[in-house]
Amino acid sequence: MTALPESKTLEGVSCLEDVLAEHRADIDICARCGFCKNVCPTYKFSDGFEAYSPRARLNFLRDAVDGKAEFTAGWVDRLFRCTTCERCVEVCQTMIPLVELWEAARARAVREGAGPMPAHRRIAAAVKKTGNAFAEPLAKARDWMLPEHRPAERADLLIFGGCTASYRNPPMLRTGLSILQRADVPYMYLGGRELCCGSPLLRTGQDEAAAEAIRANIDMFSEAGVKRIAAPCAGCSKTLKSDYPKWAKRLGKPWKVEVLHFVELYDELLAKGSIRPARPISKVVTYHDPCHAGRAQGLFREPRAVMAAIPGLKLVEMPHHGPDSRCCGAGGGVKANYPQLAAAIARDRVQEAMDTGAEALVTMCPFCQASFNQAVKELKADFPVLGVDQLLMESMGGADAASAGEASRA
Repeated sequence: MTALPESKTLEGVSCLEDVLAEHRADIDICARCGFCKNVCPTYKFSDGFEAYSPRARLNFLRDAVDGKAEFTAGWVDRLFRCTTCERCVEVCQTMIPLVELWEAARARAVREGAGPMPAHRRIAAAVKKTGNAFAEPLAKARDWMLPEHRPAERADLLIFGGCTASYRNPPMLRTGLSILQRADVPYMYLGGRELCCGSPLLRTGQDEAAAEAIRANIDMFSEAGVKRIAAPCAGCSKTLKSDYPKWAKRLGKPWKVEVLHFVELYDELLAKGSIRPARPISKVVTYHDPCHAGRAQGLFREPRAVMAAIPGLKLVEMPHHGPDSRCCGAGGGVKANYPQLAAAIARDRVQEAMDTGAEALVTMCPFCQASFNQAVKELKADFPVLGVDQLLMESMGGADAASAGEASRA
């Protein structure tokens, strides 16, 4: 029995590839300045070949839309070597929605049978069969929970675990629930029923497969009466916040849900006085802005506000931070299909963090955290990767099973 409902047609669904036609004028206004090339993390580790730059991808799309170029294996490979980090969008002086175009181009490649990449096909197959990107039984979605975690049967707030946090890197999810319980915030958790948010499918152009998961999740949210959703994963929160309203409209589904990343929830609870970090943490840290939390959602103030509320904690910024933050290398399907490229990008970012002289690297995305943990091992460095949530919990007096679990499994 499959985790997703069978549906061979997606009537009324506007394919992502339509974006290419909608933004035809944007493709033409490229100034060819090369600013995007200078900041692109995948170009940096592609031996300097111009063909791997955002500028070259855009030039190819112009010809492809005009029927002057085909989606050859080489160009499809270059289109998929993008983490969707949005640094190119940030520096584009003509304000071209570049990442939206890359995703649309990937959707076109998939439609034409030229994509996606092998690892991305396996992800879609896993989601179709089991409802998550790691092909794990849905029943394992709750394995990370502590005895103290007591989700309500009905609540306005739904905690959306996501694939990475639920099945591979649970510390931020586990500690988040402990923080909510200390703040007496009622929450639902539908682990065992929730499906992949669809992010790895949308980012790799597999919009029909994504639509099935999105449809099922929207129906589940509606049935549960969800008013707010909070997720620890930057990719999940971005997708739920930005993509679900569009897809709900395309699928003819209602969508009146407020979506938050966990760090927004912590910021909100601090402002209300619902949580009070009081225990000093004498530590110098540097913070990594996850691409899909920072540039994609504008969450730059919130994590810094949470850290500023922790007594004794000192933040030193990396040269590239805020909107100019570098990528962890894991997004956009790159880690799945190009693991060596993703690892090189992650090591580059960790080295920048270490060069600040900080004692630890802090972030707020389980995908980034997993990527950096691997990079730290490869660099043979004694440089812990912490979550904002872990520091917050510790300052709240959380030297308990939640904190211990985070330290041991991070």
